[in-house]
Amino acid sequence: METHQSFSLSINRAPLKGEMSVLFSGKGRPVGGHFIGPAVHDYFLIHIVLDGEGTFETLGKAYSCKAGDAFVIFPDILVKYEASLSSPWTYMWVAFSGDIVEAALSSIGITPDFSVIHGCSLPAMQKLFRSIRKSMEKTNAPALGNMEASGWLRLVLHELGSLSPTGSSTGSTPESHSYRQIDQAVRLMSLQYGQQLSIEGIARTLGYHRAHLTRLFKEATGLPPMQFLYKVRMKKAEELLEGELTIAQIAASVGYNDPLFFTKQFHKWSGQSPTDFRKGLRGKE
Repeated sequence: METHQSFSLSINRAPLKGEMSVLFSGKGRPVGGHFIGPAVHDYFLIHIVLDGEGTFETLGKAYSCKAGDAFVIFPDILVKYEASLSSPWTYMWVAFSGDIVEAALSSIGITPDFSVIHGCSLPAMQKLFRSIRKSMEKTNAPALGNMEASGWLRLVLHELGSLSPTGSSTGSTPESHSYRQIDQAVRLMSLQYGQQLSIEGIARTLGYHRAHLTRLFKEATGLPPMQFLYKVRMKKAEELLEGELTIAQIAASVGYNDPLFFTKQFHKWSGQSPTDFRKGLRGKE
């Protein structure tokens, strides 16, 4: 299914680990109704809306965004964003990482609780984003391009910081704390899907009663925790079936000690046995 009417992307070939470095930057116009998430990222991500409309959801709140708005995604925070059906947005984005980034953003008033910014100068932002991308396209000197891109990124942050709320408390509300805990549960399942996870164990780890965790989790993701885990495991199994591992090895890799039970679960997921699914993949080659 087509997800973008137009799309372009530039990737940094020489990001420095630990430093504030751009990872990639792009521009796109998704089709109406296209969405990403609920999901967590392991990097920071800024979107600038150029035209059209969409919705950004984070920490249990939904924000309507239009031209001139920006939203900032933090690592390990569960988010979802979706283009309007009638007037899908066009946006630019830049992804970046670094040990100092969260503190730097907090110092200019951008935090997970204050991650939507209004009133961006689109001509200025478009010029900065073009500069970021041109820097990364210097294939003859990628290390220099990385340095230059980082400099342009700091100017983007300067623009956003000048528009962010000042003097606002960055302390977590009880609601945002709860959703951060759900983010942790999502990340735990996304990384530890091969382990023998239980909702009771996850709830204990996060300090919640099972029923309370289930309610919050479903509100945030649209799925009960074990259905979410099942989805993660099946998608990973699909990836592993592209390789040479045996069915028993794949079953163990995604948290099923019994290959027969895994086969039944996979058939329920895909309508095919793992063996038939693999044959189908190889038939496309």
